[in-house]
Amino acid sequence: MFHLSNHENFFEMFVAVEEESKLPSFGDARLEVSASSQGFEGKAAAWAHAEEMKNFCLGLVTLNQTLSGEAKLSSMSPNELELIVFASNSRGHLAVEGSMGHHFIAENGSFWHSVSFGFEFEASQLASAVKSPWVQRYVG
Repeated sequence: MFHLSNHENFFEMFVAVEEESKLPSFGDARLEVSASSQGFEGKAAAWAHAEEMKNFCLGLVTLNQTLSGEAKLSSMSPNELELIVFASNSRGHLAVEGSMGHHFIAENGSFWHSVSFGFEFEASQLASAVKSPWVQRYVG
């Protein structure tokens, strides 16, 4: 699990990597995310391409090592998940920002539900997160 928090604010992401090499989705990841930020809360599920996950994980590792730059992640389907983990200043402070959402289909139509979030967090949390097996799988 990928977990970043600051007091009552948090972002969590569970990552399930498709490991069946015979499938066209091999290496893609199913993401289950939840966030709470300044009283706004949401949950969503999305898929991300293998290459997108690899770039995100490489960005996380670089950000952890240098405390500069950013790591971005976007879902396959537009607007289901947009995530950026970044250095918020030149003194090594880190932040996360993003949005998640999905269509809710009702009997007579569909409705878009979404939440945006953003907060700063301690750098030690990123150091723990980059040790996750799924991060190592994509950067290894």
